[in-house]
Amino acid sequence: MARKISSGICTAILVLGLLITPSSVVAAEQGEDAVYYLGSGVLTLLHFPFKLVTCGTAQVLTSVAYAGTYGVPGNYEGGTNGKQIGEVGRGACTGAWVITPGQVKADYQ
Repeated sequence: MARKISSGICTAILVLGLLITPSSVVAAEQGEDAVYYLGSGVLTLLHFPFKLVTCGTAQVLTSVAYAGTYGVPGNYEGGTNGKQIGEVGRGACTGAWVITPGQVKADYQ
């Protein structure tokens, strides 16, 4: 089991390296800092799985909460808790899923 996991991690690193290298070379040729493209790829590789888990978990939990509180009056005029629960579910899945080189440059410059 551990061998499969380590093999998967090595494969993911190899694929990431192959995907990042061309954009880094193009950026270096155009006079841009290739390190921001490299950072973008590495940070996206770390950020995307957490965003996916957070979004999926929020969708499951908000579905359960909606079904459990169906018809319960909400904290605003004339509505149910469904609106507030929906806002929580949408909030977990909105925002950037991919970190761009521009974001890396703005944060680390």
